[in-house]
Amino acid sequence: MSFLGKLIYGVFSSKDQIEAYQIRIRDTEWNDIKAHIPEKSKFLDVGCGAGYSMFRAKKDLQCDCLGIDPNPKEHGVGRFTKEDYLSDKIIQGFSEALPFEDETFDVVYSSHVLEHVIDKKETLREMNRVLKRDGVLILGMPTASMAWINLFSSLFFTTHVKIYEFLRGLFKRGSGERLKAIFTVRSHSYPNKKYVFSDLMDYRISTWRKQVKSAFTINTELTPAFYPFPDFIQFFPIHKNKLFSSSIFFICSKKESTDNTTP
Repeated sequence: MSFLGKLIYGVFSSKDQIEAYQIRIRDTEWNDIKAHIPEKSKFLDVGCGAGYSMFRAKKDLQCDCLGIDPNPKEHGVGRFTKEDYLSDKIIQGFSEALPFEDETFDVVYSSHVLEHVIDKKETLREMNRVLKRDGVLILGMPTASMAWINLFSSLFFTTHVKIYEFLRGLFKRGSGERLKAIFTVRSHSYPNKKYVFSDLMDYRISTWRKQVKSAFTINTELTPAFYPFPDFIQFFPIHKNKLFSSSIFFICSKKESTDNTTP
């Protein structure tokens, strides 16, 4: 890369740095979550990516793991290194149509997935269907705090890159989109939502809580850590924070059926 290229793109982390950073984030979250997962349970990871959480569940808790993802190995820990995290236990599929029998799993786990699915209600309904009656649902999502970090870090650290790329391709196809990109920040939920301003509202903990409570009973809420985003910009360390967290995890159980109440 030329000197100018290094100067322009120097803000970005390398793939190895991003991988190491992702592992630190996921491990920080996992250390809070794992106490809520029974040992040797039948464990489903919905939106498992390359399978890192399955790997941790098997290694730490001897769980019997399965994973499902529309694009296995394309996101999360392992997407760059292509590490083999229980790849033989991952199937290609969608959260809105889980290919499993009713009440199959002791634990249904999904981390940083619900914000990307097309139909949240159907996804929650399917998770409820495949979870055993006395099972545990663990759902993790980004917060509005993370959306604000995304907005400010993108504006402060990548605007010069967007300007450079616009000027470099001024007379090439797509110059209009590159011009628009200078003044906007893309949603983390793209393409379901276009801009980060949607995330500021959609990722509020109260909004997530309402959606989850429509299908499950929330027993515990965890706010594991405050960390930078996007993950190629690391301008402050991952740390515990009493006021802010970049993610929220809900530990849930099935709602009691009113059909079983004694008259």
